[in-house]
Amino acid sequence: MMYTFRNDQPEIFLSIVREVGQWLVETGQTLWEIDTLTADNLFDDYTRDHSYVMSVDAGDGLVVPAATFTLQWKDPLYFGEVPDHTAGFIHKLAIRRQFGGQNLFGPILDFCRAECLRRGIHEIRLETDATRPPLMRFYERNGFQPTYQKAIEEFGQTFLCQYYVLRF
Repeated sequence: MMYTFRNDQPEIFLSIVREVGQWLVETGQTLWEIDTLTADNLFDDYTRDHSYVMSVDAGDGLVVPAATFTLQWKDPLYFGEVPDHTAGFIHKLAIRRQFGGQNLFGPILDFCRAECLRRGIHEIRLETDATRPPLMRFYERNGFQPTYQKAIEEFGQTFLCQYYVLRF
């Protein structure tokens, strides 16, 4: 499969994050309050131009948006203790249901690793909801090491986050 990554499609980014967020609500796995998934909340000086849409080549010249993620280089909210430009920080990873189970995280992680190395950075950090053991196991299977847990407030919601690092 061929993949493309673009950071100039904020409307598509928002629609995929909202689509996946709605699916989580409908399946009893609410993570984000849908009405908080807005351009004003998701795009700021740290994320603007760093929020990617991953598209897949579906054949016959058809390219379909499949996933989103933010790869930022400064993160005062979640990783304020980590010096700027010393890690890549992944947020708002969302894979559309029609692409679930197709290992899209592998190419996303490869892209993020390459972007980090291009900047001389040798680690990726992320956090996830600490009340979701299957998601935590997923990140650990993909090489991320758990570091600590901490409560974070974002968009009026409080999350207990499990923090991870992947060094390379």
